[in-house]
Amino acid sequence: MASMFMLFVAVLVALVAGGVGYVLGRSSVPLGPEDSTAIAERDAFIEQLRELAWQHRDVSPELSTIVIDEIATHHRRLSGPND
Repeated sequence: MASMFMLFVAVLVALVAGGVGYVLGRSSVPLGPEDSTAIAERDAFIEQLRELAWQHRDVSPELSTIVIDEIATHHRRLSGPND
């Protein structure tokens, strides 16, 4: 059980780190038509990560909460200030 938990943690951390790195690396590049497809794929991937964290919250409630909160924070930052 502990090894399954550690594998889950490692996969989630790697996926979140990869997604954040991808977003940060792409933020300064001008967007073209093919980029809208890449953005849609990235958003779908992030949503899949969120769902994975939610579905496996019984394995690691604290880590799942952190992942879901980070995704929500990122979405709020992208939407800009709410005046």
